[in-house]
Amino acid sequence: MKRGGISWGWAALACLLGACDVEQRVDDAPREEVSRAGLDPLEPNYADAVVSGSTSPSVLNPGAALGAPDGVAATLPMDTTASLMLDLGEGQEATGLLTVYYRGPREVASQSTVLFLAVDGSHLYGSTLYVVPRGEGTFTWTVWNGQTIPYRYVVLRGPAEAPLLVDAVQGLRAVVCGDGVIYGAEERCDDGNQLSGDGCSSICRVEPGYACSGQPSVCADVDECANGTDTCAPEEVCVNTQGGFQCQPPACLPPNIVCGSACVDPRTSNDHCGGCGNVCGAGSACEAGVCVDTAPLQITATWSRPGDADLAVLTPGGRVIDYSNRGPDANTEYGQFDVDVQAGTGPETIFWAAGRIPPVGTYSICLAAIGFDPPPSPSNPVGYTIRVRRPNRPDYVVTGSRTQVPSSWGCYFGSPTYATSFGTP
Repeated sequence: MKRGGISWGWAALACLLGACDVEQRVDDAPREEVSRAGLDPLEPNYADAVVSGSTSPSVLNPGAALGAPDGVAATLPMDTTASLMLDLGEGQEATGLLTVYYRGPREVASQSTVLFLAVDGSHLYGSTLYVVPRGEGTFTWTVWNGQTIPYRYVVLRGPAEAPLLVDAVQGLRAVVCGDGVIYGAEERCDDGNQLSGDGCSSICRVEPGYACSGQPSVCADVDECANGTDTCAPEEVCVNTQGGFQCQPPACLPPNIVCGSACVDPRTSNDHCGGCGNVCGAGSACEAGVCVDTAPLQITATWSRPGDADLAVLTPGGRVIDYSNRGPDANTEYGQFDVDVQAGTGPETIFWAAGRIPPVGTYSICLAAIGFDPPPSPSNPVGYTIRVRRPNRPDYVVTGSRTQVPSSWGCYFGSPTYATSFGTP
């Protein structure tokens, strides 16, 4: 009776402090347990590292607090100056809610201080962990104080009443659209930005007419005409467009042309490249009406009016490939720049030749409109199309425009010349 009375006494105190409704035994915990942080509780994010320099030597077996609960616990002594610092992991920041898995039995109830730290290790806020004696087994107590600032590190302080046996700690990761990671039930794609019109919308949903895969997501136009999902009438010609299709009358509107009974785009048709019957053979593809060699990875740019536009690619290893660094060598990660088009509408191509393996990771693509007459402006822009080709995957196509000469030259995310990014494999 005494143990039960103490348990209810601490539970009552916890209620007064706003943390009374979440303590329960792990074995009996319902999967419907709802997080007041608004995140999916079925997406656990357990601490995966001990921060040794900030963990007290008096803490026994601190590594036992890592990962999912397994019945083995780290021990914090009865010393309020002792601390166990745990890391939720890079890119795994959580918000507000923390579940602590602790072991019984307990002779007396106790309480401990919990500190929440930001990515840079700075202090965000603190709260109180209440440990109630419940007998044998592993139990949970959820710490919550209404904060929504993301935290990465958790510091548990030793209690004064009895040792604290910590089996695991679990945060709930914030769902952030635009971080390149698909997380929770809310996101269907995440391409590393919050722009709409590129296949993955500003709220991380796949846009109509696109298919997205991977993390960060790579989105490609779905060719409704080729796969037969268009709604064109039998007498109409289906012409694929980015994110959709057009049903054209038999007249076949420019820039498409009629070749035999088909309405084709001579800029991209491998069977009618630049004109009817001009077939691009094996190992080549049609780019801007010209047959060019294909490769394990190929990035091609064309633009809307004659002039000098410069294509550049930042590789996963931080190398910039452009007309001034053509490769193929270690300075380009063995990619190479093809032709510097200084007058005309392209194409300029950067590619990895057969036998060269493109590095795995994220690539950034940049395009600068340098020499045009008149110069690019809002009233007279230079439109561009960038096409990424990889074996056994749909082409990734991005369109846009340049309305000014760039103030600085450099290829990186956010630079004045930045156009898009994609990932491999």
